Amino acid sequence: MVIEENKLVDIERGLVSRKNFADPEIYKQELEQVFARSWLFLGHESQIPNPGDFFNTYMGEDPILVTRGKDGKVNAMLNSCRHRGNSVERSDLGNRNNFMCTYHGWTYDLEGKLITVPGFKELYHEELDLENWGLVAVTQLESFHGLIFANWDPEAPGLLEYMGEYAWFLETRVNPQGQGSEVVGGIFRWVMDCNWKFAAENFVGDGYHGFISHRSAMLVGAQRGANGVQQQSVNRWKTQEDPNNFRFGTKYGSGGGFHLLPDEAPAITASSDDPNAKAINAYYQQRFEVMEKNLGRTRARLGGWNAMFPNFSINTSADQIHVWNPRGPQSTENWVYILVDKAAPPEVKKARINASKRVFGPTGLLEEDDGDNWKLSTDGCKGVIAQRYPLHYGMGLDDKPMEANGDLPRRRQGSLGDTNQLNMARMWSELMSGKSWQEIKDSSEPV
Repeated sequence: MVIEENKLVDIERGLVSRKNFADPEIYKQELEQVFARSWLFLGHESQIPNPGDFFNTYMGEDPILVTRGKDGKVNAMLNSCRHRGNSVERSDLGNRNNFMCTYHGWTYDLEGKLITVPGFKELYHEELDLENWGLVAVTQLESFHGLIFANWDPEAPGLLEYMGEYAWFLETRVNPQGQGSEVVGGIFRWVMDCNWKFAAENFVGDGYHGFISHRSAMLVGAQRGANGVQQQSVNRWKTQEDPNNFRFGTKYGSGGGFHLLPDEAPAITASSDDPNAKAINAYYQQRFEVMEKNLGRTRARLGGWNAMFPNFSINTSADQIHVWNPRGPQSTENWVYILVDKAAPPEVKKARINASKRVFGPTGLLEEDDGDNWKLSTDGCKGVIAQRYPLHYGMGLDDKPMEANGDLPRRRQGSLGDTNQLNMARMWSELMSGKSWQEIKDSSEPV
């Protein structure tokens, strides 16, 4: 069965069906049509620096084992024994020479090759073809400045083509000074009672909610941000008139809403009462100068919110990685990683880790606001009567795009609007309709 996209997403009128966020059959189909065909984030290479290192993660609801082989190569495969399906590694991370299933002892090497089967001679009479019974490897595996992504579909475009203009932004966060980045402080993981798409679309374009949903958090100091940085109070609606505020959505559903820091104040500054203010200020000034040289003045001044389709984001106010793993039509397992610039001094890294926990994560002031919104939105999509009435995604749909110029991509003026969220829904619907990747490549255009 495939979903008829015109019944679930109406691009022309900017309407999206509530069923998309609550229906069990739609959820089952999107695991097959979306998560099994899209590029998904697995982790960061800094999590597996040495041969034999590994970590466990997910692609949709499929458990994935990521390893660093003896040759230094990154490998990714289903964490599921080919004999009875048991996990071959239960720990979240560690270092191994091989992986043994604790059910019957089938053992695999770091690349997933089956190397030992108990009773191979006596029970299988040496007739079991070990080469064909290794762990199931992902079809496509690529890294972007240390970020590891994978895709099960061999027909899907390569990672850089899939990212499109989103890579232009992403590089500023994962390779700001040319020395890369690293994940520190572990991973925050918790379950939210919401559909994963509400979280993803919130990050791809919803700056509209900030001064409403997060007002109370701002009043108690959360506006300082995860970097200990004081955020400026602005008239959010007035910024729509400023061409230095813009948004864009890519061909394959990614995008963001962005702003450029003013020329007279390009470097972020910390609050004067921060004990690490001097180090933070020096770091950001130095980082800006390096980024301006390496990436250009525009990208050195770039900030905003964003998401890569379907369920990945770099939170620019905290430089965290957010991943929303689906766990049912009304349940999402949220994973948050703290990301730091490798070139940052230790005191800045420590300050960013501590401040990051305050704002985002399971106890973060802003994260709790978002989680409540997404749960209540999901609840509002369950009912029989509610599902008769679509959701409105039309803000800014008539705004004319500005063509690419200089090092700026094609975009719409103003960082606020529903066009990025609608663009994500458009990509989702095209995959859900059963279109091949070739059809999508040939005919799809961003909203």
